[in-house]
Amino acid sequence: MIKIEKVSLSYDKRTVLEDISLNLKEKSFIGIIGKNGTGKSTLLKSIVGLLKPVKGNIFIGDKNVYDMKKNVLAKKISFMPQTMQFDFSFNVKDFIMFGRYPYTNMFKLANKEDFKIVEDVMKFTETTEFAERNINELSGGEKQKVLLAQTLVQQTDIVALDEPTSHLDIGSQATIFKLLKMLNEKYNKTIITTVHDLNLAGEFCSDIVFLDNKKVINFGSAEKVLNYSDIEKVYNVNVVVKTNPVTNKPIVIPVYN
Repeated sequence: MIKIEKVSLSYDKRTVLEDISLNLKEKSFIGIIGKNGTGKSTLLKSIVGLLKPVKGNIFIGDKNVYDMKKNVLAKKISFMPQTMQFDFSFNVKDFIMFGRYPYTNMFKLANKEDFKIVEDVMKFTETTEFAERNINELSGGEKQKVLLAQTLVQQTDIVALDEPTSHLDIGSQATIFKLLKMLNEKYNKTIITTVHDLNLAGEFCSDIVFLDNKKVINFGSAEKVLNYSDIEKVYNVNVVVKTNPVTNKPIVIPVYN
């Protein structure tokens, strides 16, 4: 579904990623990992059309992302940023409705279908109970669920998320990733997310992109990518990689000595 073809990306003339090529399969759950500053968010933003490569191309199907009109692209792929400033006092339901922007504009107000979609997504994300609350009154975990809901009402086949569990407790992290797993497995959405926690990536992602030194150093299943050799080299810490006896997924355990 997504082809990344010899892509190089820069910020202020500083090369962040160089000559990246990947084929991301339809209906997969893809995690992008790597140490801080390695280009995880940069790669994700280029996929969703927010950061144009200095070299190379990115395709969704047979369409170049940067040749697509913004409203057309917004119906193909939705994006949940890592953080968002809530400078205005919206109630939760109205804030989520903003996610319908590819289908509404100044000439077309929200209709019954838009309201039904918002209602269904709020039930799915368990945000209905605070629909009328001011978004600035919510906890961090509640805000993340609202951001996810706003992203999902775009009704795209591809959902991209930048560190969706940043600064959340382990319970809230699990809630978000379980919702993403359900979107992937039950609703056949392609999920692409940057992940700080290697164990979340190992437990939930079907494929992992491992970035380091401007390159993809490994790509494939969690079992293949989360090996102690690459992790120790990149993160400069000793680790033991075990297998979760319940899920058979890899677990990364730092060893401090």
